[in-house]
Amino acid sequence: MARYDSQAIRLSGRIFRTLLPSFIADLAYPDHKPTYRVHPTSYLDGLRGIASFIVFFCHYTEENHKYMVPSYGLNPKGQDSSWLQLPFLRIVFSGRPMVHIFFVISGFVLSYKPLKLLHAKNLEKSAATVASSAFRRPFRLYGPCIVSTFIIAILIQMGYLYKPKETLSEQLWAWKDAVFHSITWPWAWDFDLRPGYDVHLWTIPIEMAHSMLLFLVLITLSLVRLRLRQFINFALMIYCLCCGKWAGFEFLGGMFLAEIRLLQASGNGEWWVELRKRHRILHILRSAFWCGVILVFVFVGGWPNFDAEKTPGIRFLNAHTPYPFATMDPLAPQKYWFALAAIFAVYACGELVLVRRFLDSSVGQYCGRLSYAIYIVHGPVLEIFQKMTIGQPFTPQIGNPGEKDFVPAQLGKGIKGMIGVEGPTQRFACWATGLLVLFPIVVWVSDIFWRLVDAPIVEFARNVERLCVDEEIEPSKRREYEQRYQMVGV
Repeated sequence: MARYDSQAIRLSGRIFRTLLPSFIADLAYPDHKPTYRVHPTSYLDGLRGIASFIVFFCHYTEENHKYMVPSYGLNPKGQDSSWLQLPFLRIVFSGRPMVHIFFVISGFVLSYKPLKLLHAKNLEKSAATVASSAFRRPFRLYGPCIVSTFIIAILIQMGYLYKPKETLSEQLWAWKDAVFHSITWPWAWDFDLRPGYDVHLWTIPIEMAHSMLLFLVLITLSLVRLRLRQFINFALMIYCLCCGKWAGFEFLGGMFLAEIRLLQASGNGEWWVELRKRHRILHILRSAFWCGVILVFVFVGGWPNFDAEKTPGIRFLNAHTPYPFATMDPLAPQKYWFALAAIFAVYACGELVLVRRFLDSSVGQYCGRLSYAIYIVHGPVLEIFQKMTIGQPFTPQIGNPGEKDFVPAQLGKGIKGMIGVEGPTQRFACWATGLLVLFPIVVWVSDIFWRLVDAPIVEFARNVERLCVDEEIEPSKRREYEQRYQMVGV
């Protein structure tokens, strides 16, 4: 009996530790605290994490505080704008440019190691790295999404989300259709398939398709001389823009940035480093330039969902959007400018010491580890909790009882009911208070999803790869087979 009691205590302790956010569990159970190594591209993980949080803020704002969405001064008549709608500040809830940041980072990170091996003249390992990344990519992208949408399907059938189907089998069949036709089908390229069960996963098939495009370009250019490879890469980027393929431009742009960063690390930029050391003014000017680049991205990133032609500064960019983006669809102009701004912003973050130091910090790296989980789970978490949390403001009755157009008064509920939304200060207070309540819930659920789903799937992909890889393709064994085949005349 004592043995079973001790097992039950250990099991309950493990469950409790699992349900705690990892940063709290690390403090409470320091013996179980994992160690994380900072590598040359770690700052990009931190940047991806910050971008994921902004996507969460965006959907929270657009679904609960629509009065915050227009540009400053463009609210309906009689409704004053909040200071949070001002240029630069509105980047806090501008999620659309963050998708472009994701794609540039993916292009950078996926190509960094293969390019590094090419710079070391190790073609075999570079090709093996690309093959390994391509093999594991579907597990990495699709695995967490399949799990999350399956959980959503079950929650729907239990009555917690949306409208359930008549039977569980119908629900699971509809879930299967969504997984097959809009989540794991990448060959619509950059078209938004609006996946069922979680519309926010529209970027995942785009990410998959362009990851494969990137791997193809890496393999194709692996035998090409360095400068010629850079030229062809840049030419392909321009070609993508000319065809209106913004995602292809961003992935290949990430590869281009990775090559530049490797050239800097290899010493090809030492002359510039020495020059900056001797002339401090050059260092200051260079830092000021990259700060300016980030400020430009922050301004462009505040591009509104509508009325771009009425927004100061943005209307100039909108009017000067080149073909074909100017004529594709209403959102295409912003995609062009977001793509350009994202390329420069990602590079600028690596050039500014303070920015890079923050992104490499424990906070930045924690955001990076949670980034994919936040992106995946924030939608369903908001759907479950936002209505009961945000509520609705009090609305007085319209007309009198018995009249044709009579509308009864509605009592205020939740945060909007307590604070009200009459003025800009009240609306901002509602926005901030709601975020203060929902933010820890999203972080907590994301932390659990990362540890129980996301990270195990990454490890599962590695294990599957180990089981599937043909050991006979090792260089030493391959040479033995080549000699054997030459002897028999093959």
